[in-house]
Amino acid sequence: MAKEENLSIKYKSVTLLGSKKKHNQDAFAEFLIPGGFGFAICDGINGKEGGAAIASKMAIESIKKQFRNSQFSNPQKALTNALTLANFQLYDHIQKNDRFKGMGASCGVVLVVNNLAYYAYIGNIRIYFLRDNTIYRLTRDHTVAQTAFANKKVLEDDLESHEGYFQPDRALGFTKDVNFSVCKQPISISQDDKILLTSDGLFRELTEGQIAEIMDNPDASVDFIADSLARKADEVGGNDNITLTVMNVFDKDKVPYVPEVNESTEIVKSSKKIPKAVWIVVSLIALIALLYSINEMVFTHESVTHKDESKIEEVQSKPDTVAAVAKDTVQNIEPEIIEEQVLTPKFIPYKIEKGDNFYRLGIRFNVTVQYLERINNVQAKRLRLGQRIRIPVKALHTVKSGENLSLIAKKYEVTVKEIIKANKFDNADNLKDGTEIFIPLQYDDNIAE
Repeated sequence: MAKEENLSIKYKSVTLLGSKKKHNQDAFAEFLIPGGFGFAICDGINGKEGGAAIASKMAIESIKKQFRNSQFSNPQKALTNALTLANFQLYDHIQKNDRFKGMGASCGVVLVVNNLAYYAYIGNIRIYFLRDNTIYRLTRDHTVAQTAFANKKVLEDDLESHEGYFQPDRALGFTKDVNFSVCKQPISISQDDKILLTSDGLFRELTEGQIAEIMDNPDASVDFIADSLARKADEVGGNDNITLTVMNVFDKDKVPYVPEVNESTEIVKSSKKIPKAVWIVVSLIALIALLYSINEMVFTHESVTHKDESKIEEVQSKPDTVAAVAKDTVQNIEPEIIEEQVLTPKFIPYKIEKGDNFYRLGIRFNVTVQYLERINNVQAKRLRLGQRIRIPVKALHTVKSGENLSLIAKKYEVTVKEIIKANKFDNADNLKDGTEIFIPLQYDDNIAE
């Protein structure tokens, strides 16, 4: 039986005012639960005389209190109880204050416990899940536009342009009997999975492809990812408050745990990694000392052979100071500098089909969303069905008699899998002579602008 993964998460929450907003009406919380972690974000909605910030704060405090003061064995039921209680307290407050009529809060909650992720939400808070370079949206907006689409009053292609696309039609505090969504089944998490809980200030400005591209960086910390998402959304528009939490799953038995910069720990051990060059220098000094000792022993022995003397002379010719050894070591290990070749890509015409976006096209052809936006002079979120764009590729190859994908891949220094992905081949074994195929770029290609 395989050993169960010892999973945990690193997380970071960020909230920004937004360059075009005067008040922050979002609120968030991070809290511990038995065996795991809890996260919540609320986005306040103004009533007759405002009150959005009050609504989000009240809802967050109610949710924190519910989880802080209760033990539970059923996370889904706990989520239901927490949102129900938050709705009751907010609704009751609104009924006692006529100037707050119409006030409410969108809300999303994520619980990570026992290698499972549970979630619940209402309004237009979104939850995304990233695994193996693919992003999935776990939520469906409770908005005027989404309800119109469900009732077949608006087409899917017209959703984003609908006036009610960002207008919640369900929220905490709106009605006495609240109707929110709770996951039917939890998500089984694995190492390197990422979860994003966010208010609409992020996805008002960034497409899912842009969000995925920032999150899908295995070398970036959760601090860097969270800050990058918020800053990018603010730079693009900043039309609303931006509040988000990024969670990154890791296996404590496989990955050495390094605390985040702002993360508090009870015990901090300083363990600086010694550079490889220093180890080489120390090893050489030890070797010289050893050989010097042998040298002394050999010269006091009467039966020294000519062969032994030559060895001693060779050793004695080596540098005999730390500075000299270090200099010699650096000279020996200095890497050869090779000038990187610049690749001029070919551009193929492409017509946007249903389901296409720059993120999916980027994965298919091994290019970034930003590069596709730049060469086509269009923002990813402005793409429309049937729009004509350019796609960069390494080459266009015409299949010759006797060729197969292995030979073609070797010729262009790409993988067979990349060629199949770029060309959407169902059966790559039956290549016909004269077929023109795309040879995709690689992410590390130095592309001429």
